[in-house]
Amino acid sequence: MCKTYLLVLYRAFLARTHFRVPFIERWLSVHVEPAPLSDDEKRNEPNTYAALFSDECRSEIEELYKAAMREMRGRSLSSSEDILEGLVFLQEIVATALWKHQCAVGSTLESFAREFDRLDVRAERERLHARAQET
Repeated sequence: MCKTYLLVLYRAFLARTHFRVPFIERWLSVHVEPAPLSDDEKRNEPNTYAALFSDECRSEIEELYKAAMREMRGRSLSSSEDILEGLVFLQEIVATALWKHQCAVGSTLESFAREFDRLDVRAERERLHARAQET
């Protein structure tokens, strides 16, 4: 069920940015063009965030973060772009959950959201990549 909530937020991201993130699509096992959001899904956004960051699902989102960091380890920055784009998406949803919807996201994800809030800046992506090499 947790991946269903993440898929709704990914579809919202895709509708807004028109930018597909293969790393996230592999995690979600999405093999077709994600469907547009229904009006109901748009209205229920706060509940979707609450469910995604509930005690039931939070560990799965944290595992997505850890998996991305593990997958980057040992790879060059240029071959990690897909993973970094996945982390940009993840940082955005964690930050939205934290600051807009006041969800408890857990210490690992909160630290990630706060420390890497500027992944639109190349130097920050390089710093995140370097962090993955250390862990």
